[in-house]
Amino acid sequence: MNIENFKDGLECLMYCGQKLTPEQKVLIENSLIVLQNENRFSGMYFWGRINGITRDYYIAFGYTQDCLRDRKYFYTLDGYQWMMLPFVHSPKIFQATIVCREPFIGDPVLITTVGLDPTFDIEPNQVIPAKLPEKVKLKEEDRLAAVVFIITEECAICPRGALYKLTDGRVVPNQMFRGLNDMQIENLSYYQILRLPRCDFKHNLLKRSDYNYAIDFLDCVADVIPSRQAFSINLMRNDRLVLIKSCLWLGMTFFHKLNSRKHGFLYFGDGRKNYDLLFML
Repeated sequence: MNIENFKDGLECLMYCGQKLTPEQKVLIENSLIVLQNENRFSGMYFWGRINGITRDYYIAFGYTQDCLRDRKYFYTLDGYQWMMLPFVHSPKIFQATIVCREPFIGDPVLITTVGLDPTFDIEPNQVIPAKLPEKVKLKEEDRLAAVVFIITEECAICPRGALYKLTDGRVVPNQMFRGLNDMQIENLSYYQILRLPRCDFKHNLLKRSDYNYAIDFLDCVADVIPSRQAFSINLMRNDRLVLIKSCLWLGMTFFHKLNSRKHGFLYFGDGRKNYDLLFML
């Protein structure tokens, strides 16, 4: 959620029980403005909160030129001192993060030993030997960075047309975007995943008759597996507001006001994925 819409966005998300205390609102908003000025970011966004047993992690990110490729993520425990999240390179860190079901504690330097799933090798003589599960030491700060990356990749949402791809390849906010109308607001095909596209542009091209590559280069929300079941959409007609909740990452909520530029997402949760979704449908 852009800090320009910080107060309005929190008011919209109060329908879902996602809120901050008045002191936290003032502290986080002012500290993010300072963080943006210090790093000379073109845009600054409040990502959300991951709940811990002793302390909670507040997450934010900013960018300089490209709002998809130049992101830098930060976290804070007190709402004032922001520290940069490390960039996770090791695939084993992501594997351990997915396997780990323990709650966050609130200590960035805490080390947790996680046992990965056993691996199997198929040999030419049809013998399938099993290897013992590997033990990985997972630092909570690295786990936090991996969880933030995974959640953003899977369920961060923006409305169609909110981002614009320039001829040089940079992606910037679309200044001509004026919001979705009443005919579009309840259609999941008008919402996109806020990350670099994984599908080929031809795949997205064939799905729309009114295709515009400058705004339709992102992947569609409706294609997230399970198809058209990964998100629930709620329309508040009196307030002309739409809320989209992720069913895979409970606590991730997107809001958008009809016929306006106001939109954003926030995650307030424990950082654990809902693997039981297919059994709940």
